[in-house]
Amino acid sequence: MSEALTIAETLRRAAEKLRAASVPDPQLAAQSLLAAALGCDRTYLIINLQQRLSDPILAKYEGLIARRAAGEPLQYIVGHQEFFGLDFEVTPEVLIPRPETELIVEEVLHLVQPAAGNHKWRPLIVDIGTGSGCLAITLARELNNAVVIASDISLAALAVARRNAARHNLANRIRFVAADLLEAFRNEPFADFIISNPPYVAARDLASLQREVRDWEPRIALTDAADGLSFYRRLFKEAPARLRAGGFLICEMGYAQAEEITALVDRSIWSEPRILADWQAIPRTIVLQRPL
Repeated sequence: MSEALTIAETLRRAAEKLRAASVPDPQLAAQSLLAAALGCDRTYLIINLQQRLSDPILAKYEGLIARRAAGEPLQYIVGHQEFFGLDFEVTPEVLIPRPETELIVEEVLHLVQPAAGNHKWRPLIVDIGTGSGCLAITLARELNNAVVIASDISLAALAVARRNAARHNLANRIRFVAADLLEAFRNEPFADFIISNPPYVAARDLASLQREVRDWEPRIALTDAADGLSFYRRLFKEAPARLRAGGFLICEMGYAQAEEITALVDRSIWSEPRILADWQAIPRTIVLQRPL
């Protein structure tokens, strides 16, 4: 990029570079990265398209564009991602929150709603593999009387989740636990909801993932290094002993996994599974209930 370029010209050239690198939504990425470089929002760019940029800003921006062109996710470069109306810090130690995961939040809120008038009930929610903390933190905000526990095997992920909780003034509402799934929790019924977005990508499918996911997101949060079903087998077996009668296990699923995962459900332990689809009509969430 030459010196004294305007915002408009800078964005045009950056978008061309990103498009040539097969980056999705190159114009949006170009705008988001320039906003990050300037410390402003995208609206500012639109209003000030003829503003000329200094050499230090251009150099900083070129570095950001190079990172995105190489495949680094936009969210890791700018350091945050929105989820359910909240802004979350994201780092390479955690998965980037995605819209389809909001189905879990919506389902918990739907199931809690009938008892909303019972002010004495404090639903206890356990978020397994919390990552950025997006599920636990969102539910703590939405349900003022809920008790929320967030666990992860990754200490680095837990550190990100704690920062996000503090960022939203919810640190005193959430207990963070280092744990491998449910191993750290007592083997007795104490939870009303166990929720999880577990590693569900099969080892055989890793190579076919989008490069932003395959090469940058934490492998431990993506795959079980096996058939993609290991964590469901464990959760379906271990969760019933930790759930109160009538309690729910709610898990996200990968694309086209619904049939395989449903086949793992022991109907003598669980009620008939419910499958929730995302906005693209893709089965994305399985809901299991421990019978009353």
